[in-house]
Amino acid sequence: MRTERREQQNSRLKDDHRSSNNVRTSGYKKADSVYLNRWMRISLRAQKQNSVFQNLLTHFHVESLTEAFNALDGSKALGVDRVSKQAYKKNLQANLENLVDRIKRGVYHPMPKKEVLIPKSNGKTRPIAIACFEDKLVDWVISRILTEIYEPMFIKTSFGFRPEKSCDNAVEASYYNLKDNNRPNVVEIDFSNFFNTIPHKKLMGILEEKIEDVKFRAIIRRFLQGDTIHANGEKLPCKRGTPQGGIMSPILANIYLNEVVDQWFKRTYNNHNCRIVRYADDAVFFFKDKDEAKRFLSAFKERVDRFDLILNMEKTNTLSFGKQEKNHFSFLGFTFYWGRHGNYRFLKVKTQKERLIKSIQEFYLWTKQIRNRIKLKEIWKLAKAKLQGHYNYFGYWMNRSKLNHFYQEAIKSLYKWLNRRSQKRSYNWDGFNERLKFHPLPIPPEKQKLKRLGKVFCL
Repeated sequence: MRTERREQQNSRLKDDHRSSNNVRTSGYKKADSVYLNRWMRISLRAQKQNSVFQNLLTHFHVESLTEAFNALDGSKALGVDRVSKQAYKKNLQANLENLVDRIKRGVYHPMPKKEVLIPKSNGKTRPIAIACFEDKLVDWVISRILTEIYEPMFIKTSFGFRPEKSCDNAVEASYYNLKDNNRPNVVEIDFSNFFNTIPHKKLMGILEEKIEDVKFRAIIRRFLQGDTIHANGEKLPCKRGTPQGGIMSPILANIYLNEVVDQWFKRTYNNHNCRIVRYADDAVFFFKDKDEAKRFLSAFKERVDRFDLILNMEKTNTLSFGKQEKNHFSFLGFTFYWGRHGNYRFLKVKTQKERLIKSIQEFYLWTKQIRNRIKLKEIWKLAKAKLQGHYNYFGYWMNRSKLNHFYQEAIKSLYKWLNRRSQKRSYNWDGFNERLKFHPLPIPPEKQKLKRLGKVFCL
């Protein structure tokens, strides 16, 4: 699931941010505390107004690349050179010293990426660019440097792929912008193929405002414009976009949208009656005045055109979302709507219908595909993790009925496909319920144990 994968990636980013800024991190000697603070020094300098950065290549050394090596997952797909993390580790010191030397001399060039097409629920595919392991090391260090430079510039209500921020925060911020009915006019926007349409020239122009190191920018440009070996075998340079699957791709996307959307909105509409909530390329805007919302959308279209992005006009519109309206809208897999308790109407969220159907279908297909590949004990363990992951993301107290729906459909899928592991039926319902009794799968938590909406966010 796209949004759940976002949560997992964001969680890994938060863990990395916490550990690398802690001078007592296990695995490092006391002498390394100076090195660990280098990231912090970049961040502190970035907080100074009008600060610019030079000599960023000094952050490419064996120590920073070793940190990248330790952070990368060795189980990921291999690049075109077929070199794994374990193979690279055999001569790690020599490999890293050679890599640093090539970077400093300006002769380092990323190898071509391998395109893999990932099926989507609508029948289309999403292209993922698989880089070589050594290129991932450089990609990781660049991403870390860019994060430390630009993180202080991002607005509070931008939540995507940032340390200490998550989808939960974006849902909470949206909820509290709406619950008092003070900003009942919602503008939904949707970019068409955003990551693959970012113009390189304009993106590099934004980077130039903060980063004067020409050699550092040149490496970023090589990553952006490097060759990709497509699924049909054709090798072509990338002319637009940031490669999906690239480590620095999320931070580059945030940098671009911070300039195109966030800072422009803050300069033009920053007041109590106008708010923005953004998670990566998903964003919603809240307005008190209906006419202002319509004027904003018109101006936003012009702004997006200037920066060569494309809006999906079928999913981009203004919506009257007052307490007396029967309208609803969806954001990050949740549907926001006004529910009723007696004569009192209050704001509620539930799992988006399309997202729930997709989650059920994915669990069904997973059960079908895995039933004969691994032992029943392992299937049960993975099913527990999938159910718990769904509850963790969608688990708001007002959404328990949808959690229960997902649980019931998951049980039906397991019952159906575990009975087809062989020609002989393994269970009837009584026998299956007996197994659930002794080997229970997690059921949706009670309402009082589910997430509650709390903190208010603002620009």
